[in-house]
Amino acid sequence: MLQRILLFLGLIVGTVITTYYAGGLIAGLYYLGILYAYFRSTDEAMWLAFFLVTADNFIGFFGPYHCTLGILPGLPAIEISQMYVLLSIVKAVNKGRVFLPYYRDMLVVLLVYLIFLVAQGIAIGLDLQFNIIFRIVKECLPLFLMYSLPRLMDKDEDFERFFNYLFPIIFTAFLSQVFTITMDLTPSEYLGGTKPDKFAPKVSDGRTYRGIFSSASLLITMLGALYLLARKDRKTSTLYLYTVIAANFLSVFLSATRGWVLSFGFMIFLFMIFVLKFDLRKFFILGMTSIVLFMGLSTLPIVGTQINNAVKRLSTISALADGDPTAGGTLIRLSERSPRVMRKFYESPLTGWGFSNTFMKYSDLHVGNQNILMHSGVIGFFLMFLFFFYFNWKQFIASVSLPEKHALKSAPLALIIFFLGWFVIHSSSAQYFGYYLAPTDGILVGSFVSLGGKLYDTISS
Repeated sequence: MLQRILLFLGLIVGTVITTYYAGGLIAGLYYLGILYAYFRSTDEAMWLAFFLVTADNFIGFFGPYHCTLGILPGLPAIEISQMYVLLSIVKAVNKGRVFLPYYRDMLVVLLVYLIFLVAQGIAIGLDLQFNIIFRIVKECLPLFLMYSLPRLMDKDEDFERFFNYLFPIIFTAFLSQVFTITMDLTPSEYLGGTKPDKFAPKVSDGRTYRGIFSSASLLITMLGALYLLARKDRKTSTLYLYTVIAANFLSVFLSATRGWVLSFGFMIFLFMIFVLKFDLRKFFILGMTSIVLFMGLSTLPIVGTQINNAVKRLSTISALADGDPTAGGTLIRLSERSPRVMRKFYESPLTGWGFSNTFMKYSDLHVGNQNILMHSGVIGFFLMFLFFFYFNWKQFIASVSLPEKHALKSAPLALIIFFLGWFVIHSSSAQYFGYYLAPTDGILVGSFVSLGGKLYDTISS
């Protein structure tokens, strides 16, 4: 496994070099070679992790529309992560049915409603220019990972390997955050590959750094660490997994992002109660790991300032409990963004605005639930969260059905706990669910439901 992880990291370094230092022609040829290598490979776990990283702000490199190929003249370039989704669908079709996930019928219902939203948008009013249609196709495409990944990632060990590929990325994200706070520039800027980051101000008593590196990877590895810790038959080191959780929490804490801190703290709290069940030895391991990392950070004066700033910002949450919807003037999502989106929702509450010009004008990913309502209406919102309720309910039933000492007894609970924390971020910071997704979000959603489907199949068989 170590050799495969080194290969994975080598591919990432190669992609950084070709994307930012080698020129467009060489980068394009490299991307084509990468896509061909994926299509011929059987290591789905490694390539899934790789294409996530290429769209996920790795130490300041990558992100939306950084790694792209111009497919058709006159049209926007398409990200290689989008091309990966297309190739994964082809590979899944060629592979045929491996097993049918328990939620397959509800996925069909969501697909039918997605088609309705496209048709509705055209009927209400949509500029039928080819670039607009191309954009809608690209935004819907990542959803199909929920259909392809269950066929491609069909072994229990596939997901453990997937998480192990991504765990090193978490430590690079954490160190990049410390580097940026200390040096006042991102690692990618220091290496001359990117322009100055507008979200990286010089930290002082009145200025707080708000950035997070590899945010999708942070979420997926949080899922992975909780899931593997809950499995008694895991191969990954327990101390390593606790270190991943500690690094993840400290990363979101240093970002002073309230929704993320609440989410990760909520996950850890529920995991301690329902999975660890107040195991003092395990509490001690997690606590000591966090304390060691925290004390190491505190030795850097500027990081200490950032920690104080983060504490002050997080303390504004108490204003919400006192009835201030802006949290002391720092939360415009509730006071400005949400009302703007909801006013349009009330004009078409049943089915929303679909993929129409109106939706594209008023869409706001900062208010996830309101945006889903405005896009798909009460019906679409109900169908989507009925799917997730059913998904998590079946996980709960699977856990209850197992004897207490079974190796997988707590694994379904880890998925439920993760989803609850993930929903906190979706509701407070940025949209993660919907009838269209960015490639990173599609990989996250597809990986989550595919893992749950395989876990349920393993328990049931």
